[in-house]
Amino acid sequence: MNMSINFLFLVLFCIFTAFTVYAYGHGLGSETMPPVLLGNRNVTLAISESQLTPDSSQSSKTIGITLYETNTKKPVRDVTFNVTASRNGEILFGGTFQRNDGDLDIVIITTEQKETKVIEEGGANWLGQIIGSKSNMVIVTGPIFGTGGLYDFKIDILTADSYSNKLNPQINYDVGLSIPDTKSYQILDSDNNKQTIGVITYYDEISNFEYVPQNKTIQFTMPFDWSDKNLNQVFVVHQEIRVSKSFEDFLSSKYVGYVNGINLAEKSIVIDDYSSSDRLIHIIVNQNDLNKIKNLIADNHMKFILESSEKSGTLYTYTKNGEYNISLRHSPDVLMAGSNASFLFDIRNMPYNTTVSVPYDFVVLYNDKELIKKHAITNTSFENKIDVMLPDDISGTIMIQFQNVGNNEYASTDIPILIKEQSQTILFPITLFSFSSQDDLKSKGEYQIDLTWLPTNLQIDEKSEFKFTIRDIRTGTPVYNANYDFVIVQNEGEVFRKSGIASSGDGYVDYLFSNGQTGTYQIKIENIANSNQMVEIPVNVTPEFPAIILVLLVSFFIIFTMERTRVFKII
Repeated sequence: MNMSINFLFLVLFCIFTAFTVYAYGHGLGSETMPPVLLGNRNVTLAISESQLTPDSSQSSKTIGITLYETNTKKPVRDVTFNVTASRNGEILFGGTFQRNDGDLDIVIITTEQKETKVIEEGGANWLGQIIGSKSNMVIVTGPIFGTGGLYDFKIDILTADSYSNKLNPQINYDVGLSIPDTKSYQILDSDNNKQTIGVITYYDEISNFEYVPQNKTIQFTMPFDWSDKNLNQVFVVHQEIRVSKSFEDFLSSKYVGYVNGINLAEKSIVIDDYSSSDRLIHIIVNQNDLNKIKNLIADNHMKFILESSEKSGTLYTYTKNGEYNISLRHSPDVLMAGSNASFLFDIRNMPYNTTVSVPYDFVVLYNDKELIKKHAITNTSFENKIDVMLPDDISGTIMIQFQNVGNNEYASTDIPILIKEQSQTILFPITLFSFSSQDDLKSKGEYQIDLTWLPTNLQIDEKSEFKFTIRDIRTGTPVYNANYDFVIVQNEGEVFRKSGIASSGDGYVDYLFSNGQTGTYQIKIENIANSNQMVEIPVNVTPEFPAIILVLLVSFFIIFTMERTRVFKII
């Protein structure tokens, strides 16, 4: 199984964990139809598309059709296929083909000739030798399949097990197959540098592409049939956005997607830093979402909007040898130069998808220079965490690397993360993730706390207001009627505690740091929703700046007066 297929399974796992996936219907680059009865056994038809070259924009592709026994996976012998391919009701080609191994390969070569020709080769010709295809190839040439999108295949099984065994009734399939189509667009980023954005569509051609730098959004439209007949056949609508990992304006660990103004679920947007040197952002709209959108929108189009978010999400990737899957997130949401950052992650072995205890090297690179390197062993009982102090002289993209995972030099991966320039202004809200602690071991919790305080520079003798929202970490929605204890600690001593209930998920606490209470404090929110979970963050409390200036001026004036008096007395 190659790397891109590996990640496709990861994408599907992230999105459709709630479903048993047969993968039939329209919307993907391969379809497996439900089993049907042939004699006294079940048989299954599978159809897939593959490119003859890695570039999906090339004009040669293979359509593979196989009829096999459902239980044993063995191909059915002596099958006669009648195949008709069409798009938007227009027939592109058709023919009847016999295969003694039940496996039919149709090579399609897009040309500018006016006539479409279907040729069946009796043996492996020059093209078959190059691509490693079987003998008895079907080669279709003509002005067809020049663009990506959804193609319809009507496949009738006329014979099976023996060419003399003519089926009555025949087995009939109507299958929709998505052929990828890639388009590239040149845009200017905030520094006036050229960037290339690619859009890979698996359903239909797109139009009205636009990048809006002010909102950091990509948007485009695509025709779509919202009829009940079409929706019953469409399994997913899949789009991929390809951006450079150096495109800092659009680099984020989380994106928000919309279709026709309807906010897509977080699981519908999956980031892929693994399959390509660029970042791929998958937008996958499942059948349930399509039906919800249809109830609100009647237009015959889909308008996609993808927006870079300041919030952080979980990034998924594989090591380069495909042995391990790594999920990574960071706190706070916005990483600033010269500040502390926490990286939380799990390492899972494939294909079992279970957390494993393995050694690894955690490396931070900036401009190909190693800034940080830590060696550790993962723990399977809780989410792993590495705290780092980001240098104050960096900005832009850093590369997070996991190297030598499991002591294998080929088990490594690169994950780009954006670092903002050092700023005196704290960006609120600060997102914290809850944890529980036992025997000095921290286990990941179920809650996310968005915390803000005013004034942003905490000072003595000035009332400070702390505002926070308690959220479910899985859904991001507020937790209603959640109990909490708000605690302020200094030098391991508790100086303040207040209990409360966040009726709508929001909590508010006021506190006055009095004279002599400067320095570093720990702000803690404990016993979240009557659990043993908590969050904590250090804050600095400084003297009020004008008061310090006044004290210095008064002190200087007293010293100056005393010196003058002493001088006069000597004279």
